[in-house]
Amino acid sequence: MKSTTAYSVTILVWGLIPLLNAQSFRRDTDTIVMGAGYVQQVYYQLSSGRQEPALRCGWHLAFEVPIRGAAIRANHACGVVVYKTTRDTTQWAQLSVADTLHPLYDDLCYWQKGAFNITAGPSAFDVGWGIYNLQDHVVRGDSLYIIRIGSTFKKLWIQRLQGTDYFIRIANPDNTQDTAYAVNKSLASGKNFIYLNLLTHQVLDLEPTPQNWDLLFTQYVRFISPPNQPNVSVPYNLVGILMNLDVRAARVRLTSQANPDTLTVGAYPLDSCISVIGDDWKRFVNGSWSLADTLYFLVRDKAGAMWRIRFIGFEGSATGKVYLEKAQLTPATYFPTSKNKGEVVIYPQPAREGIYLILPKVQSIRGELLTLTGRLLLSFEAGDAEQLFLPRPEGLVEGVYLVRLSSAGYGWVQKVIFE
Repeated sequence: MKSTTAYSVTILVWGLIPLLNAQSFRRDTDTIVMGAGYVQQVYYQLSSGRQEPALRCGWHLAFEVPIRGAAIRANHACGVVVYKTTRDTTQWAQLSVADTLHPLYDDLCYWQKGAFNITAGPSAFDVGWGIYNLQDHVVRGDSLYIIRIGSTFKKLWIQRLQGTDYFIRIANPDNTQDTAYAVNKSLASGKNFIYLNLLTHQVLDLEPTPQNWDLLFTQYVRFISPPNQPNVSVPYNLVGILMNLDVRAARVRLTSQANPDTLTVGAYPLDSCISVIGDDWKRFVNGSWSLADTLYFLVRDKAGAMWRIRFIGFEGSATGKVYLEKAQLTPATYFPTSKNKGEVVIYPQPAREGIYLILPKVQSIRGELLTLTGRLLLSFEAGDAEQLFLPRPEGLVEGVYLVRLSSAGYGWVQKVIFE
């Protein structure tokens, strides 16, 4: 074996070189179980296969937990409808079901746009249900709502968000059972949302910590067009998948003859819309469920690893089971050495002939391949390219190495394995 020496190389922009022979990725399967009637919503982690179920209809409203968050979402799939009304907060006693306007629904692209946030105006201080005060940092509610829970109507006022407390007031339309109380964010510290049952006033901590889940298997409401009525949209309950914050995905539809192991990760831009995976990977045809077996999803999980997933089975409401095939394409080994501007993806892992690098959008990146002890093996300049190929240096022995990149005060270090 030749000794390994330092090299200075010119990097070729990805796309101007032929692809290496396709690598075969290990495929695993998981069965996600929501239960009969989709009684559970399931938080799922790709890397471990961990599932953490929570009662899907045990809550009515979800309140955003992070300190600057003021989103409030509704559990539409469990019969919760939020109505905007014509009354202002001085008319609480007069508010009735007759004052309702159109219903409001959660946005399916952004967790931060719940039903109560949809009506926000152009001002950065308008959160929809209230206005943020820059002096005392309190969001004060300026809207009244009618909430329908199945056949039960309630009137609701989100009075304010002060510190870690959402203060709310709820009553029957005839002003009986008029109650005011607080929902404290700190009861679910570190989570995305804390949940409330409006009928029992119970505050619920349902989510795992954000680092422990990537996908939420649940039922939600999406607007669809009935058959032969393309210009009509109606709310409809659907079973699908929503993504955690910072998880990204791309939809890839292949031909039946294509080899999914030849997918080039960087060729498909990743989307942050939480319903990219969504619900249309399955269809109900002639009394049974049919799956789009050539539809794949590239998913970058919470830890930064890249996955390819495909749905291979769905049993519907009888069991609520979803069968998923997954293959890990890149590892979750990302170690910033200074302030970060974007992320770096390196694959395949382990590598043989060379590695592909997906780089952040910065200029004049300089790179180095190092041993774990810091000895320089190879240096290169990437210019302003975003997708590059680095061939394996001649004589490089099997083992774990470091790729170090730098650009204008930003730095990245990531492990790479050669076999």
